[in-house]
Order: sequence, then structure tokens, then C-alpha cells
Amino acid sequence: MLSKQSIRKEHSIYLNGKLIEKTEMLEISKEFNDNEEQRFRKMLQQGGKIKIQGNHYEIRKLETQIRNSKGEYDSPIKLKKPEDWE
Repeated sequence: MLSKQSIRKEHSIYLNGKLIEKTEMLEISKEFNDNEEQRFRKMLQQGGKIKIQGNHYEIRKLETQIRNSKGEYDSPIKLKKPEDWE
């Protein structure tokens, strides 16, 4: 079963095209087996579409800043030094 902390406010979860609340998703997740729960958690991390028990879930993740592999925020572009332009 998913916990309250696993679904963050940056996640928007759609069940069959309809936006659902966090509490609704927690109730639905009680019926997931271990494999389905693991796949759903993976989708929470990266966002995307998944089909579990005949239901279509779409997870949209709102992230305004880009993180690197260490989890730190990076600049979207690396600026070069003016002397490197030549």
C-alpha cells in the first residue's frame, strides 16, 4: 500500500482521464499487489502512463527546476567563458 508521503503535491494523478485526489489513490492502492505497487512507485518518480488492473493511470509530475544525478539543482545551460568562444 502507498503511504501519504509517497504522493507529493507535485504529482497530478489521472484515473481513466479524470483527476483524482490523494486520498482516493491511497484507497485504490490497497488493492495493488507488490509488483503493481512497485511499478506505480516507479511512475511516481518519473511520470508517465501505466495500466494496472484494467485502469489507466497518467501521472504528471510538475518540476520547475532540473535536478542532476546528485539531486541538486543545475542551471539549464552551461555558460562558457568569453575566452573559450574563439
